[in-house]
Amino acid sequence: MSTIMNNSFKQGLLALAAVIALASCSDDFLNRYPDGNTISADQYNKLDLNTRLTGTMRGLYSMIYSDNSSDHDEFGQRSIDLWGDILCGDIAVTNKTYGWLYQDEQMYTVIGRTGYISSFYYKMIRNINTAVRDISNACDIRDSVATFGFPSETTTHFYRLEDAEYALYLAQALTLRAYAYGNLIRWYTPVIGSTNMGNYTISTYPCIPIYIETNMEDPQPLSSSEDVYNRIFADIEMAIRLFDEFGSEYESISGTAYQRESKLSVDGNVARGLAAYAYLSAAPYYTAINPTTATNYYQKAAQYADEVLTSGAFRMISNSELTTTGFNDVSNPAWMWGQDVTTETAGGLKSWFGQVDIHSYSYAWAGDTKVIDDNLKDEIPLWDARSKWFNDGTANSRFKGCPDGKFFSAACPTSTKDADIDREWLSDNIFMRIESMMLIKAEAYYYLGNYPAAAAALNELTDQRLNTDYPFYEDDYNDYKAKLSGTLELKTAIYYNWRIEMWGEGYGLQTFRRMGIEFGERSRGGSHDYNAGGRVKPTDGNFNMDIPSSEAIYNPNI
Repeated sequence: MSTIMNNSFKQGLLALAAVIALASCSDDFLNRYPDGNTISADQYNKLDLNTRLTGTMRGLYSMIYSDNSSDHDEFGQRSIDLWGDILCGDIAVTNKTYGWLYQDEQMYTVIGRTGYISSFYYKMIRNINTAVRDISNACDIRDSVATFGFPSETTTHFYRLEDAEYALYLAQALTLRAYAYGNLIRWYTPVIGSTNMGNYTISTYPCIPIYIETNMEDPQPLSSSEDVYNRIFADIEMAIRLFDEFGSEYESISGTAYQRESKLSVDGNVARGLAAYAYLSAAPYYTAINPTTATNYYQKAAQYADEVLTSGAFRMISNSELTTTGFNDVSNPAWMWGQDVTTETAGGLKSWFGQVDIHSYSYAWAGDTKVIDDNLKDEIPLWDARSKWFNDGTANSRFKGCPDGKFFSAACPTSTKDADIDREWLSDNIFMRIESMMLIKAEAYYYLGNYPAAAAALNELTDQRLNTDYPFYEDDYNDYKAKLSGTLELKTAIYYNWRIEMWGEGYGLQTFRRMGIEFGERSRGGSHDYNAGGRVKPTDGNFNMDIPSSEAIYNPNI
């Protein structure tokens, strides 16, 4: 693809080893100094920039899905997704035979997982900051842009091909930094009305430290949630601009269109998707204190989601494919961002499919099933074919509620016999797909008061979710759509579709915290092993995470 990407395999491995060493960490999850022993920091810094960036970026992407823990419920981003979906109750753990994920079923995630979550994202941020610093020292892309403007804004510029390549690496790094901080702030900023929020607002709540390339060697104090969001917006807006401008610049210089290395790499559409979700997440905090800002953020959320939807780069999963894709293949045209799992990167039992898929050799297959909450399952109307994503228990009652119509191994999509189940665990990991953009757009338009646009965005999705096996699906579905002219019905439909469409993809907790607060308490279904029938609400202390005590110990500024 580029001169950067074509460095020797040996150099790439050396740099990647350096990145892994630099990412290692002691009990201080914000350890700011390399402590690895593969090569020294001085040796790493003497590598040429192309080699360092190749290894650094590949190492960063590998951090999303890899982990050095021996625990089988800790496997990077998809394990964090799983914890959140269990914590909010959309996924129910039905027993504790093996014990994995049971603390999340007991709603202890905010206590037991805080160290891992902080360490996971701050390790990533540390390495991102190293890459941003290296790029800035090499070519001052951002300074050049500030001085001369982007290529499309000036008739005279002096960018070399390697400058365009560095700019595109910078775009990836800034996107990943926004991604890391976006995940952190959604875990560490309480919802409005919670005891933890108290009299604080988004502008004053002491959230998390911000580390960037210029301050990463020194302990930083807690920044307000607003400052963290502003950091996210600055990074992601710059990333989008760099992708757009220097993608075109790369092509004009090289004569070849710029392409990301694989779907594991982020690009302009992924950056827009992250921007849309960040603006959607921030907007509710301003509704009461600064309605103008809230409106602006909802508009940006809708804008970026729509830009992805109209890009033509992705296609929604159609009705005919709904139960045949298995959500197991990164080549799926609906997947915007994901990991192609290979024999070298397969996690085995320590993976999403190793925990959830009954068609893989997994804890779920062996008896520790993770199923849809009964009450949520009961909300699925007869016209909605997404009910087929979940086992009805007819063939084997012990698998009732398991997502074997949504997540299943491509190697064994039907049988659960011992001799048939998948023991290779090569099913791919999903991080973002096009349908989430439809939901962001629908929600943003709803809160902007543009109800017809919100309903239209939602209908575009649900038009492809019809259960044609049900004889009255057309009449029932038309009745359902007719009711979306009512504001409560529309809001309820958006909330429901977030929970069903994105089930198991890591959106459950944040949907509960963002929209669930308007619906008050909800009951946990009977499929839960713990607290079945219990009442929960987003403002409960179970859903408000504090920074680890280790940070307060090691950071003198807190």
